[in-house]
Parts: sequence; structure tokens; C-alpha cells
Amino acid sequence: MNAADAVSPFAGSPIATPGGLIPDGMLPSGYARKLIRDAIVVAHGSVMSYFEEMLHDHRTLHAWASVQKQRRAMYGRATAWAVPLPEVEVGVVVRHSTHGGLLAAITKDVFRNPRADDELRISWTMRHVGIPTPRILGYAMYPTLGGQFYRADVVTREIADSADLLKVLTTADHAFDRTQCIDATMTLLRRLASTWAYHPDLNLKNVLLAPSETGIPVAYVLDVDTLRFAEKNAEGMNVQRLVRSARKHNAKSGAPGLAALTARLGA
Repeated sequence: MNAADAVSPFAGSPIATPGGLIPDGMLPSGYARKLIRDAIVVAHGSVMSYFEEMLHDHRTLHAWASVQKQRRAMYGRATAWAVPLPEVEVGVVVRHSTHGGLLAAITKDVFRNPRADDELRISWTMRHVGIPTPRILGYAMYPTLGGQFYRADVVTREIADSADLLKVLTTADHAFDRTQCIDATMTLLRRLASTWAYHPDLNLKNVLLAPSETGIPVAYVLDVDTLRFAEKNAEGMNVQRLVRSARKHNAKSGAPGLAALTARLGA
């Protein structure tokens, strides 16, 4: 499928109104595209110079992050690195894009069309309509196999003092009230439903809880690159995904927090 045949992830959504979305192929205001060495970089103007510094002596953004003294490993499908930007008090997360699913062992980290561009537009749109998700500061794509395929890194603003929903519900190693976190998760689900936004990989680790000025935690949604805004039954579909994740982990640990979330979602 070529770009002309692609269907926008926003097609048919209640938020698909003039001026409400970024057309396919366009960048949000303040972002620019630049070729740095052999990397195709898209970044907000406030951080483009940092991307240039990162790629001056390192082959990729992820390689730069992996050797920083203050790095912190964040484990998921692949290791991401939380690091501060040089000389400023801004923390970022540098993630290398990898495939999931049955063919992941074959396709690994090579993409014909990396989803970083869609991820930036989707993330910007979600924040624009009031759905909390970490801000994407930029990404880099690296041509491989004769320029027909790419590898990619994505850089997001780190959400300070946060913990994913799985950790909140199964351990005591956090500072959050579990009932408030479940309430925040329900608010997130309602916000997603209001835009018909369906998350095909909504699981407990893709909901991030963070403190707010009010003292009540805010739930952020992660891994938004595959999210679709055109599902009328998005609420039920998202609930089913989260219930499935909670039941899977509950079968392993039997943590009371997981049972409480499942009961709340079932209600």
C-alpha cells in the first residue's frame, strides 16, 4: 500500500473536523525535518540542536542514550533509556522502535514505513483534545538495505515520578493511592471513548500514572502509534483489552489491586 492509498487513523472520528487534526504528511507547528548525517530527523525546534549533538559522535539517538552516565534503563519490548538532556533539567526517554507480534523475530527493528510519523501526529492530536500522553519531542529514521527500509528511534518527554498501572496495582514500591489510580484510569478510558479512540495494545503497562498539582494522579496512555480514532465501540473494546491484561496478571500474582480493577471495569 502506498501513501496515496493509506487511510488516516483519524478518518470518521468525531474529532476529524477542519483545523482539528494534522493532515497526513504534515508536521505539527514548531517541528521541522532535517537530514543529519544519514539520518532523517524530525524534532521540535527547541531540541533540534540536541539531536544534532547526539548524532555528531554516535550512529543513533539510542546509541547516544545508552552510554550516558545518568541513564536509567526502562524495560519493555526493548530497552529504552531515560536520560537528562545535556545542560538542561529536562528528562527524555529514548526508545528504539521494534516490531511486535508473531513475525517480530523475523522483522525485528526494520520497517518499510516506520510509524514514528503517525505516532507524532497521533500524540499531538491526543494532547490537543485533552487525552494525556507523553509529548514526543522528535524522532530519527535511519535508512538501511539500500534505502528501502528504515530503523527508527523516538524521543519523548519523561513523565517524572511516574509508575505504570501494573506496578501500582501489584507492588508497594510507589507513592500512589490505588483507588485514585483506578479512578484516573476510568477517566482516561472515558476520554478515549469520547473521540472513538481504540488502542489495540492497551494493557496495564501502557497506562502510566503520574502525580498532579491537585494531588490526584493523572493517567497517561502510552504506545499510541497504532491507535485508531474511528471505532464507535471504542469504549467497550478498550475495556476488553484492559480486562484481558488484568486477568492475565491476576492469574500469576493474585494481587488485590488487579481484582479491584477488573471488578470496576466489569461494572
